[in-house]
Amino acid sequence: MYRFIWLKDLKAAVHTWKGLVWLLVTALIFSATSYLFLTNRELSLLDQTEMLWLLSKVIIGAALLVTVIDASSLITSEFENETIESLLLSPLALGGLVFGKLLAALTMGLVIYAAAVPYMVVTAAGSRLTSAFLAYVVLFGTLAVLGFTLLVFAVSFFYRSLRNTLTTALVILLALALPALFSPVLKTTALARIAGAANPLDSIFSGLDNVLVDYHTALGANLGFLVPVLVFCVLALGFLVLAVHAFKQRGIVKD
Repeated sequence: MYRFIWLKDLKAAVHTWKGLVWLLVTALIFSATSYLFLTNRELSLLDQTEMLWLLSKVIIGAALLVTVIDASSLITSEFENETIESLLLSPLALGGLVFGKLLAALTMGLVIYAAAVPYMVVTAAGSRLTSAFLAYVVLFGTLAVLGFTLLVFAVSFFYRSLRNTLTTALVILLALALPALFSPVLKTTALARIAGAANPLDSIFSGLDNVLVDYHTALGANLGFLVPVLVFCVLALGFLVLAVHAFKQRGIVKD
């Protein structure tokens, strides 16, 4: 039954004008970024590895933004349309419902990464980093999408409102993204380093810097950057389990 939920939400996201607009906007962002890197006089002076690192930030940032906005409506739409009760009265279990919607969100994120592949290949041409660039952007990006989707789903079960869920999700994403974009020069204090180590986006961007700028492409050399992201995913999953448990205790009808 989770496959039905997955395909239903995926078709709703891709086969509608809203989904097509998101894909078009992200493609235009990737096109503009790649064009500036290759033609702008100042940006073209950057080392190619720096261009790849900046492009990876744009790709993951765009995928996260689209996924967070889309995931905010996947659960809350069932509450606001009053369809959650009929779904749960069907043979579909609550876990299957969540898993199907999680697959839909992850698939949407992978579609965005697929749309970025041509730009990544062109920008990385001649650098001998094309394979590592593609692999690590998908690896780090998929983990980021997974963690934030689980977090958004948990918030959805607590709020059961699209407006509140979307606002909270965007605030969390912004709060984690801004420190991660700071220059490493600004991260000199012990507090800044601790906050950076606990920030999954900071670990992702630092890991991509380690791969693309420092040429440490082996998986073992990047475990230190992958572990914080995996911990974030586990914590988000635990928060979702707690939210689902609270939902079961409170019942379907909102207080």
